Amino acid sequence: MSSAPDDAAVPEAADDGSEGSGGAWATADFVVGRGVLLVIGPIIIALFWVFGALPAWGAAALGGFLSVVAVVFLARLRSRGAAGGAEGARVLVVGGGYAGLVAARALQARLPGGTRGGRHLGPGTATTGIAGITVVDPQAHMTYQPFLPEAAAGAIEPRHLTVPLRKALRRCDVITGSVAAVDDASRRAVVSLPDGGTREIGYDVLVVAPGTAPRRLPIPGLEDRALPFRSVTDALALREHVLSRLDAAASTTDPSERRRLLTFTVIGGGFAGLEVLGELEDMTRRAAKHQPGYVAEEIRWVLLEAAGRIMPEVSPALAARVHAQLLRRGIEVRVGAKITSAHGGTVVLAGGPTFTTDTIVVAAGSVPNPLLERTDLPLDPRGRVRCATTLQVRDRAHVFTAGDCAAVPDVTVPVPRDGEPSTTAPTAQHAVRQARLLARNVDAFLAGRLLRGYRHKNSGAVAGLGRRRGAAQIGPLRMTGWPAFLLHRAYHLWAMPTADRTVRIALDWLVSGLLGRDLVAVGRRDAAPLPDTDAPPTVVPPAEVEEKVAGPQTPADPPTGATPISGPVPTWGADPALTGPRPATPTPEPARASATDSQGIPAMQIAAAQSGGFPAVRDPHPSYPPFAEPFPAGSFSPAPSSESTFRDLTPSLSFGAPSDTGSFREPHPSFPSTPRDGERTDDGPRAPYPSTSRPRHSLGNPN
Repeated sequence: MSSAPDDAAVPEAADDGSEGSGGAWATADFVVGRGVLLVIGPIIIALFWVFGALPAWGAAALGGFLSVVAVVFLARLRSRGAAGGAEGARVLVVGGGYAGLVAARALQARLPGGTRGGRHLGPGTATTGIAGITVVDPQAHMTYQPFLPEAAAGAIEPRHLTVPLRKALRRCDVITGSVAAVDDASRRAVVSLPDGGTREIGYDVLVVAPGTAPRRLPIPGLEDRALPFRSVTDALALREHVLSRLDAAASTTDPSERRRLLTFTVIGGGFAGLEVLGELEDMTRRAAKHQPGYVAEEIRWVLLEAAGRIMPEVSPALAARVHAQLLRRGIEVRVGAKITSAHGGTVVLAGGPTFTTDTIVVAAGSVPNPLLERTDLPLDPRGRVRCATTLQVRDRAHVFTAGDCAAVPDVTVPVPRDGEPSTTAPTAQHAVRQARLLARNVDAFLAGRLLRGYRHKNSGAVAGLGRRRGAAQIGPLRMTGWPAFLLHRAYHLWAMPTADRTVRIALDWLVSGLLGRDLVAVGRRDAAPLPDTDAPPTVVPPAEVEEKVAGPQTPADPPTGATPISGPVPTWGADPALTGPRPATPTPEPARASATDSQGIPAMQIAAAQSGGFPAVRDPHPSYPPFAEPFPAGSFSPAPSSESTFRDLTPSLSFGAPSDTGSFREPHPSFPSTPRDGERTDDGPRAPYPSTSRPRHSLGNPN
C-alpha cells in the first residue's frame, strides 16, 4: 500500500538563506555547538590528569570516548552537507487541532538541528530538507476535547486542557487566522487575519487538518435555547449555567418554575453526550447536598437520542449495560426520540410527550469543517477529504490530510462489493497515529522514498460517565464502573500532548480527589435585578417614623449671629440637587472641650433629644459642625476635683463645653480634666501622660 512520488513532484530547493529556513544558520549552530564541546573536552581531561585528579587510564578512556563522539559528529556534518541541496520545501499546516498539532510537532522535529523520538513524534531519522513550517488556526491553542466534560464538572482546570501553539511549536510560524480559500493550482492560500486583513501564503506541501464543526440540528427554536459544547468557553458557560439553576430553584416559591429550572436535557446519545451527561449529573447531585432538601428530589436529567440505542461506538451488549446503569441513577433515557420543536424551552417530541426545561445541551456529533468547501480538494458525500492510505489526497501528491476531516480507508474492514469502502472512525487514537504517519510520509515524499500506508485496527473505546463511573471496550473485554473509569483517564492522560499539561491534569485530579470539586457559580448571568438607579442615594425617613423615634420636638432658636435654616432639614449623604446646598454654620465662641457618652453618641444630640431642643436629624460626620446651637454651658457637670489622687475610671454621662468647631468629643482618658500641680496652664500643648518626674503609681502626696 505504498507509492513513490514522481520526481517532478518534488519541489526544488529554495535558497533563501533565512534563519528560520534551516539553511546555513542551522548548520553553523550545529558546528559551533558540538565543535566547542569537542575542543574543550580534551583540555579539561588533560588538566585533570596533570593535577592528579584523574589517573592515566581514566584520561585514556575519556579520550577514546571523545574520539568516538568526534567521528559521529563528522559523519552527521557530512550528511547535512549532502542533504543541503534538497532544502527549501515550505510546508503549510491548515488547522492547529489535535491532528494538526501532532503533525506540526513531528515535522518541526525533522527540521535541521531538531530532535527525534517521543510518542507524538514517531521514530525514524530525518533526512529531508524542510525550509519552514507555517501553522494557521483561528485559535492560538489546541483544546483536548475528551477532557471537556471533566472540566465542566470541576475536576480539571479548564486552561490545562489547552496547549499553546506558539509554545509547543517554537520552530514553526504560527498565524492566528482562518483560511478563507485555497488555490492548490497555484499553491497559495488566503488567510483572514483578526484585524480584518488578508494574507497570502505560498506552500510546497499542504497539510489539511482543520478538524470538525458542531452539527446544527434543524429543529425550530433549538438554536436560541441550545448550549454548545465544543470549547473551553462552552464548558465554563455550561458549568456556571447548571449551578446557577440550582441556586435559582432554591430561591423561588413557584413549584412549576422550580421544576423547569431543575430539568436538564442532553441531546445526543454518543460518547460526547453521555460523558457530559454523566459528569454534570454527578456534579448536580453533589451540589444539591448544600441546597434545601427538595432541590435534590426534583432534579431531572433527560437524554434524547434519535437512534434506536445509545453509544453506537461500542457493542449493543455494552450499550445495554450502560443504559441500565443510567436508569438506576434516575436519568431518563429516551431512544428513538425525535424533537419537533423547542420554542421557549418547551421540548415537543414526536408522538406527543412534552416537557419544559431551562437547559438544553446539544452533543449530537459533528460535521467536517466548512473550510473544506472553499477549497478545490475532492470531497466525499459526507464532506470529508478523499485520500489514500498514505494520507495523500487523491490526484494531489503534495497534499496530505489526517484527523476527523479525512476519509482515510480502513484496511482492517473488508471492502463491500458495492459502495464506498469503510473509513476510520473520528477518534483520538486514529488522529494521533495518522498525524505521526503523515509527518513521516511528508519526510519521505520530499526525500524521494516510498510512503507507508496507514493500517491500524481500532483498539477499543473508553468513556467516563461521572466520578468513578465509566465504560470501556477493548477487544472482547467489556467493563463498566471504576475499572473503566481508571482506564479512560489513563489512556487520555497518555494521549495528552506535552508533558507539562499531563502533569497539570494529574495534579488537578489529585487535588479534586482529596479536597473535592469546587461547586460555585461565579459568572451568573441572571442575578437578582438591582434597585432603581434613578432613586436618590439616601432616602429621608418619613415624618411619623422620626416622631416615633425621637418624640415630639420643637426647633431651638439659632445661635446669635447664625443664619436660620429654612426648608427641610438636610440629611447626611442626601443628594444636594434635592436638598439644596448645606447652610453655613458660624463658628461658636471658644469654650470647654466637648465630650461624648460611653457609647460614642454626641452629647449635643442626646441632650437635645431629651429636652426637645431641635428636630432629630441623622448623625453628621465628625468633621462637619452640627446644624443646631451648642448645648448651654451651664448644664454641664463640674470638672473633677484637683485634690483627687486617682482619676475616676467610671464612664461619666456629664459633658464638657463645646469646642471651636462645635463638636462634642470626650477627651482621651490619658488627658487629665484639670491641671495638676506643676503642669503648664497656658495655651501650650499638655502632656498626654502625667509628668515623669514622679511615678504614676505613687499614692502619696507629691508635695
